[in-house]
Amino acid sequence: MKKILFIATGGTIACSYSQAGLSPEADSSALLACLPELKDLCDIDEMQPFQLDSTNMSPREWTTLAGIIQRSYTDYDGFVIAHGTDTLAYGAAALSCLIQGAEKPIVMTGSQLPMEAESTDAKRNLRDAFHCACSELKGIAVVFCGRVIDGSCAKKVHTRDFDAFRSMGQNDLGIVQDGIVTLYSEQPDTAPIFFNRMDTAVAVVKLIPALDPDILDFAVQKSRVLIIEGFGTGGFPDYGNKEFEQKIAELVLNGIIVVMTTQVLEGGCDMSLYEVGKEAAKKYRIIEARRMTTEMAAMKAMWALAYSYSAEDFADLFLREI
Repeated sequence: MKKILFIATGGTIACSYSQAGLSPEADSSALLACLPELKDLCDIDEMQPFQLDSTNMSPREWTTLAGIIQRSYTDYDGFVIAHGTDTLAYGAAALSCLIQGAEKPIVMTGSQLPMEAESTDAKRNLRDAFHCACSELKGIAVVFCGRVIDGSCAKKVHTRDFDAFRSMGQNDLGIVQDGIVTLYSEQPDTAPIFFNRMDTAVAVVKLIPALDPDILDFAVQKSRVLIIEGFGTGGFPDYGNKEFEQKIAELVLNGIIVVMTTQVLEGGCDMSLYEVGKEAAKKYRIIEARRMTTEMAAMKAMWALAYSYSAEDFADLFLREI
């Protein structure tokens, strides 16, 4: 029988209803008590490092989770993390950076309704997560509504529907149906590398038509990396007078690392396609996030920033496959 560590962090799955609104109340033991059949599947230890609404989760908590997994990695066959859905994609991206090459399953899940709700999806998702943690799955994955999604590609696409997460830029890793985990391809053998810090001096700005370029100055007041969600494949306007290009040149000259991504869900960033942006990408050091989600770009930027000493170091780490 496999040994699994269950880490509960709060989120909707642990919430209770009150006049003040939903708040996480159920602890790890209470969540497991709702699925007594899991005792026949695996040997479970549990842990509750914090009890938070996921809007309050941050790189500090995700670094703590990575540390817990590192310290207990040799003692368990897999890990299940219950996490709120609002920042689940960010958390999965962060752990994908902090724990690279894991040959054991590290499964994140949550729910759209609390465990105590009559028609909840929490039981299915948590049950599926434990089945995945006992499978041949490797690395960070989000398990939700039967989907098994690479943690670096997960994105929440619906605020209410049970089928709330999608894989961006690549296919799902597999599915879970009635306790049977089907993985679509064999995952390579690797050895884990753990990291223990992230630098949060990263800002994300989403372009809208007629946005004043000076807004970028406000975005970088406390940031060293600026991620711009551009139009289409990563374009930005020139307003006929190159204002945006001049502002980016000014930021780069002042030591700000500029990363370009796209606000479009699929297809990725490629500034070479259009005249708008192509010239600027050649002249200035603008790093393209390629096919990363904004969540992954932001978390990978925080990881790369923590381990780099120059813009060149940052670019090498940020563009490295993990």
